[in-house]
Amino acid sequence: MEKPKRILFLDLMRVLALFMMIQGHTTYDFLDLSIRDGYSTGIKIWTSLRGYTAPFFMMVSGAVFTFLMFAQERPDGSNPRVKAGLQRIITLLFWGYMLNFPIYIIWKIFTKEGLKQIQEVGIAETFITIAWISIALFLFKALTSERDAKRQKLIKKIFREGALKHARYREALFNKGFFRQQEIKNRLMTSVFYGLMISIPYLIISNLLTLEEKQRALRVDVLHIIAIGLMTIMFIYFLSRHVKWIMASIAFLLVLFIVSLFPLVHNVDLSNLPIFVAPYLNDFDTKSMFPLTPWLAYIFAGCLMGIWLSVEIKKPNFEKIIGFKLAAIGIGFLLLSEVGDHFERVYYGKSYFWHDSPNLIYHRFGIVLSVGAAMAFLSLVVKDLPKFMKQMSRNTLWLYVGHLIIIYQIVKPIIGYQTRFSVPVTLVCIVIMFILMYLQTRIIIFIQGKGGYIAFVKSLFIKQKSEELKIEN
Repeated sequence: MEKPKRILFLDLMRVLALFMMIQGHTTYDFLDLSIRDGYSTGIKIWTSLRGYTAPFFMMVSGAVFTFLMFAQERPDGSNPRVKAGLQRIITLLFWGYMLNFPIYIIWKIFTKEGLKQIQEVGIAETFITIAWISIALFLFKALTSERDAKRQKLIKKIFREGALKHARYREALFNKGFFRQQEIKNRLMTSVFYGLMISIPYLIISNLLTLEEKQRALRVDVLHIIAIGLMTIMFIYFLSRHVKWIMASIAFLLVLFIVSLFPLVHNVDLSNLPIFVAPYLNDFDTKSMFPLTPWLAYIFAGCLMGIWLSVEIKKPNFEKIIGFKLAAIGIGFLLLSEVGDHFERVYYGKSYFWHDSPNLIYHRFGIVLSVGAAMAFLSLVVKDLPKFMKQMSRNTLWLYVGHLIIIYQIVKPIIGYQTRFSVPVTLVCIVIMFILMYLQTRIIIFIQGKGGYIAFVKSLFIKQKSEELKIEN
């Protein structure tokens, strides 16, 4: 398969999003509050720019994922991006919840109160938890298995033609002998085993958490939104049967739906809903930082951008004209937000721009696309990125997780959560953080060169064992 052509300005946008994210979190958590929450011109500019970091990051993620989805599609309809996408979604959700999880709660297991709470776990709750985790693992293994070629081909045709359209599909799907196959038996037993192993600590820990701790652990942030967005993009990719204009139409309708839903659910009390559902809908008393509305709209807007780029890249002089097109669309969204804000002032008597207005979403669309235009023009001059920047842009997820662990799990507990610094010291902290992220990237590249994390760990044990054998001989 021909390697998909890279779009340089998308790489530039990813690097810019990464730098904005790292410096934004570092400054926010280390700068003295009297300065950070002040009203100086510099702080106002920094606060405004920081407000574009998440939309920027989300739109670029949606655009890159969708563009690569079409770029890596094979002539037979198969797509290696599907497996990579499923793995990415699970990784995003895992780290999204892990970064919010109160780790100190583990020590409660060894207390008398903790043991009493563990004993209160019901039998029905235990079996239901084991069942849904096992089913989820089984489906994931079935969708990502490379050995079962016939099953993979069948799944693709089901998505394209409909599950119950043809009798032979129904026959294959509901075949009684399906679970008698040795490979399926092994997959099922493995799923149940890991379901049991995962559910036990899950049930123990979930029963130790207080309501406030559960709200904190289940709050939604950028990683959750990107995971849900990518999952939806994959779904509409199959639903549209890989037809770009159908997929674009569905993504466009989803953008309109999310934007329209935002003012309706923004200030609604949804605390009566399950504790793991409410944080996804709004931030009203849920401690959620990034609910689905309006943030999911940026992922779908990125999806539209990715579909559009997959068409534009085939046109002559793509690199020279894409900047002008992005600038025109970006300015169009900025004008739309201004017109909408003026309408609000006239019709309602005041502006809701910074509260729950769709005009803020359109404004952010315009800013991200305008910056994309600037990156497209810059790509005509730069031609290529330095190697370390390419490596960092391809590992944004791990750098996101890494810098948050450094800030919240290592540095802040050591120096104290209330400890903050002046502007010069904060700038030094930002530089140190960038250096650490570069070193983390080098470690990631080294481990990937060894075949991945599992292969690298195995190689360490094998090497150690071989050395022990040599000593004995």
